[in-house]
Amino acid sequence: MSLVVHFLDGGTVVEATLKVTARNEFQGRNAARVAFTANQFACEILLTNGSRVANAKNVMEVMRLSARAGTQIRIQAAGPDEAVAVATIAAFFGDESLPKPL
Repeated sequence: MSLVVHFLDGGTVVEATLKVTARNEFQGRNAARVAFTANQFACEILLTNGSRVANAKNVMEVMRLSARAGTQIRIQAAGPDEAVAVATIAAFFGDESLPKPL
């Protein structure tokens, strides 16, 4: 897995796609951990599960993604600390191939 950077007129968007495991399904405490982590960053962060999109900073939206084991989740961030935000949230999933956050 790697970080992908898209260059747009208004700036860049960094994204990563990861697989949810049983250990990190988006329910209760795990959804709260993702939202708490996302709120540490100034950039906008979106999580996508199929056609469902959630603001990663909103615990209720994260829970509504219903991300169960085996689900593919896309993390997208745009803003001043986007790459670190994506890498940090991806680390929650245990993806060792992504760069470690600073």
